[in-house]
Amino acid sequence: MRKRFVYALLMLMSGYLLMKEDVCAQETVKQFMHPLDPLDSNEIKLVKQILLQEQKVTHDSSSLFSIINLQEPPKEEVLAYQPGQPFRREAYAFVYDFPTNTLGKAIIDLKEAKLLSFEVIKDKQPVGSFKADSITDDILASNTDWIAALEKRGIEPDSVEASYGNFAADMGYAPMGHREKVVSPVYKNKKYKHVPIGGLYAFVDITDQKVLKVIDQGRGWSKPVAVNYFNGDSLKSSLQAPKPVLITQPEGTNYRIEGNQVISPFWKFRFGVHNREGLVIYDVQYFDHDQQQWRYIMYRGGLAEMVVNYGSPDLLNATNNYFDAGEFRLFQKEARPLTAGADAPENATYLSATLHNDYGSPIHSDSAIAVFEEYGGVLWRHENHSRRATDLAIKYYITAGNYDYGFKWIFKEDGVIKIDTELNGIAHIRSVERENDAAGATDESYHGSYFGTVVEPHVEANNHQHFFVYRLDMDVDGMHNSVGEMNSVSVPKGPENPYGNSLVGEMTMFKQEQEVQRDAKASSSRMWMVMNHEKHNKYGHMSSYMLMPSAGILPLADKESSLYNRAACLYHHFWTTPYDADEMYPAGDYPASNQKNEGLPTWIQQNRSIENTDLVCWYVAGVTHIVRPEEWPIMNQHTVSMTLMPFGFFSQNPVLGMPPAKIPGEITKNSSEEEDVKSRIDPSRAAKNKN
Repeated sequence: MRKRFVYALLMLMSGYLLMKEDVCAQETVKQFMHPLDPLDSNEIKLVKQILLQEQKVTHDSSSLFSIINLQEPPKEEVLAYQPGQPFRREAYAFVYDFPTNTLGKAIIDLKEAKLLSFEVIKDKQPVGSFKADSITDDILASNTDWIAALEKRGIEPDSVEASYGNFAADMGYAPMGHREKVVSPVYKNKKYKHVPIGGLYAFVDITDQKVLKVIDQGRGWSKPVAVNYFNGDSLKSSLQAPKPVLITQPEGTNYRIEGNQVISPFWKFRFGVHNREGLVIYDVQYFDHDQQQWRYIMYRGGLAEMVVNYGSPDLLNATNNYFDAGEFRLFQKEARPLTAGADAPENATYLSATLHNDYGSPIHSDSAIAVFEEYGGVLWRHENHSRRATDLAIKYYITAGNYDYGFKWIFKEDGVIKIDTELNGIAHIRSVERENDAAGATDESYHGSYFGTVVEPHVEANNHQHFFVYRLDMDVDGMHNSVGEMNSVSVPKGPENPYGNSLVGEMTMFKQEQEVQRDAKASSSRMWMVMNHEKHNKYGHMSSYMLMPSAGILPLADKESSLYNRAACLYHHFWTTPYDADEMYPAGDYPASNQKNEGLPTWIQQNRSIENTDLVCWYVAGVTHIVRPEEWPIMNQHTVSMTLMPFGFFSQNPVLGMPPAKIPGEITKNSSEEEDVKSRIDPSRAAKNKN
């Protein structure tokens, strides 16, 4: 009896402790809440519940949720917010009724649990592709033109399906606002499903459920192709594993995480995962150790659009301009956890994210984000004096169809911010007649060059380009900024340059937004600077951050192409606009629609002033990918980088006082710096010093 009583008492105590621990955890979460924190699963559920109550959506699968996300409060409210103060908490949702082809936008007050507004968006298609779009196969199944075209090629109609394709957008035939796709047939057999049949296409109006046009270009490979497509689940290891290189931090990290904020001795910033944009970085500040204060650099930064365009002359690839953010919301419909030791190092702090599916239900994604410190090489060195760089990084991965993309922000101790976009995955393929790349095949070519690389018989990996448009709301030492361009130029030989060796950094200041449609230029080391005219260092330099561009890749698609119609923003590397909370997406809010010249090309027609005001900079990074045979069946990583670097933000090197690197287990107390350095490469010296 006594044992039972003691056991019961212990159970009650443990239950109390667990309950207390849970309450403490909730209080900790509340303590770190901020107006920019992303929606949690309960808030996503509340959005759906309110829309059901207001009869804006239905319980069945006809109501689809394109986007559910935080409605970010006005910028001035966020900047004025102090911890503990009340703040507005709102969400927005784009909902799409599939049977009626109706898109609506709702704004919900989460605190009051009520619908604030609901707007029907006419003649636009939502962000996202849906399972219901596969109706194209049923629509084509009885179409006589489609069946005749298949039979002409010797293809049994029942052996293929017709759901593989793209939104037709501006190349289509449907009325404005209809949901339309261009599709190709694909063999149903799993062995042959990875590559569409070439040269045969159909435009299908999903809204009216009818075939608009069947096009047979009279070429392309029609027979089944068994592709050795990458399958990670069946992959067998055949190489010897390298000896591990482990990253450990025996004394702990140099950063701490409070809610959705990362704080280190040099940096603090907030982060969130946006259901359209992926990883977003907010409220970036650097601690100036000379001035002993936090200094503002950027209010908000993230990927605003991502486009992949393909370069073969068939109709499917001409429409194959994947707006991975604007059309597909980065395919964030399922959890993609990071792999410790590969996607991010072992010492990373792995954090979860909350996404949602097409039906408005939250998806909890464990290990979606990694925050970590890594060896950054040499911070600075001269002679025997050298300092180690320790970089602070945050990383997020998505899988977009056949590609995987990593988005990594790196914060360096000297005030530099590096943004890496990592490209991984499987090259896009199409079927061709040739079995190798020897000259003289009947496939399409230009001056004897094919439009891709044969990676297997009858399988061509297409030439293509990737573009990443970053939106950077810069607030360098405040919101009153201007933009200029610096080019390194040689001075003509003469009285000002008697020996012909002089060069200067020539600055051009911009006044109106139409002036800032600029391209990278490696020959002049062109860079763009965001400056605060009201803040200067002790030598009179304006407090500035400069954007160092990556390789100057521009679209190779013609300016009369579908790509230009829908994404003219890609045709210049650098743009600047005055801050407008409604101007978020450079190719427009609805790029899946039949549209032209949306976004940046339209906004800048206002030619607004960009002098001494709140500015947004847009940067386009790109990669032209001519696929190598070594990149099949899976490519090794490519990386595109851009850098934000202080220029006049400080009066001298801000990390001059960094002490020598500390090696675990080593005693260097009272040793000179030079002796300390030598001890690290000569164990006998270390032992002697210890004695």
